[in-house]
Amino acid sequence: MKRFSTLFAAAVMAVAAGSAQAASFTLRMGGGHTPGLTYVQVYDTFFADEVTKRVKARTGHDIRFIKAWGGSVAKVDGAIEAVQKGSLDIGLSPIGFEQARAGLLNYSAYMPFTADDPVLQQKVATRMLREVPALQASMEPYNAHILAQMVTEAYGVATTFDWSKVDDLKGKRVAMAGTNAPLFIPTGAVPVTLGIGEHYQAIQNGLAEGSLFFISGMEAFKLKEVAKVWTKTGFGSYSTFASFMSRSTRARLPKEVVAIIDEVADEATIKVADISKQRDAAIEARMREAGIKVNALAPAEKRHWAEMVKDLPAKAAKELDGKGQPATQVMKTYVRYLEEAGFKFPIDYPL
Repeated sequence: MKRFSTLFAAAVMAVAAGSAQAASFTLRMGGGHTPGLTYVQVYDTFFADEVTKRVKARTGHDIRFIKAWGGSVAKVDGAIEAVQKGSLDIGLSPIGFEQARAGLLNYSAYMPFTADDPVLQQKVATRMLREVPALQASMEPYNAHILAQMVTEAYGVATTFDWSKVDDLKGKRVAMAGTNAPLFIPTGAVPVTLGIGEHYQAIQNGLAEGSLFFISGMEAFKLKEVAKVWTKTGFGSYSTFASFMSRSTRARLPKEVVAIIDEVADEATIKVADISKQRDAAIEARMREAGIKVNALAPAEKRHWAEMVKDLPAKAAKELDGKGQPATQVMKTYVRYLEEAGFKFPIDYPL
């Protein structure tokens, strides 16, 4: 009986010791966009839920996420700064708005007419992050670790007019983010720099005759009410959404917790790509059913447009090279990885 009592006491002490080692952690996660965008939605649900569940099951620790979407802590151009300053532990960013800090990560956007398959684009983006150390190193000055680079849906143009040739865009006013303007200026189109939330009213009021965005914008921002033509330009799906984690936060968390966060972040990229691809196809089908005309730019027209902007990749690369970042090498690697994945650009950009 005495031996049983001793064993029972030892067991109780072991359980107590295990409980004493368990801890609770609160992580602040946010960004400028709302969960209406796929990449935010995946982090708001899948990422937060899976990290919480797996950490508890594998380590006994508790993780609680405080979510701050829609710019409540960081605007679209402020997630990296928020991570750097400690306002966020994990920040989600559309890196086209973070050119000063994350210019090197924007490599896919410098290469017009890239792969428009989000799944293929994600495979290449994941490989780039794993095999090109310069990408991760570029964020160290901001105390930020790149958890993942995620893909957008494929870009296209919603218009009030029908068109099939690049020359048809001459003189037409197209609403877009300012970073996309260099793609359109050589065509003779007139870029109108506006946030996507302003495109509907701009088209309705005649300020613009088109909108550069994803086909999901036809529903999400009701563009189908004012633009009855959707053209698949072939600009591509870009790996320009990113999640960043504070290096200080990573250092204070148990290693096994960090490993789980990294594991789920990798899985989240696959979900974002799959959802984006499915969303493109599903919305295109609904647009056709709703009477929206859906065009696809012919390969010859893509080559024609690519020739017009062939110097843009090298120009962007040289500008970053001059700031001490190996952009030319990164972009050459990106082209090679895409080709190895089965994609070929319409022209060979001089780099």
